[in-house]
Amino acid sequence: MSKVISFRASGHFLEWLEAQRMEEESLSQCCQRMLRVMSAGGELGVSTELFTGVSTSNTSSVASTELSTSIAETVDIQIANKLEPILARFAAIEERLGKLRA
Repeated sequence: MSKVISFRASGHFLEWLEAQRMEEESLSQCCQRMLRVMSAGGELGVSTELFTGVSTSNTSSVASTELSTSIAETVDIQIANKLEPILARFAAIEERLGKLRA
């Protein structure tokens, strides 16, 4: 059995996926290859250029762990940046509610 699976990627994640492509490989083929390798318990030879500024290709699990950490940190920063104005508005609302109760 097979199913078509699609997802959207943008920003750093899309750039990272693009960096993993082999010569003459489509992005879809790249993602399929990466999933096959990981599902077989293999390690990806990943490019960490996006996160370190230095182009390297490393197949060690240390590089994969560092890359995963970098991606998680990037996502955390993006979420914090989006939440900051919302939290500021909540603080202002709470302050006004406090003045109304007084």
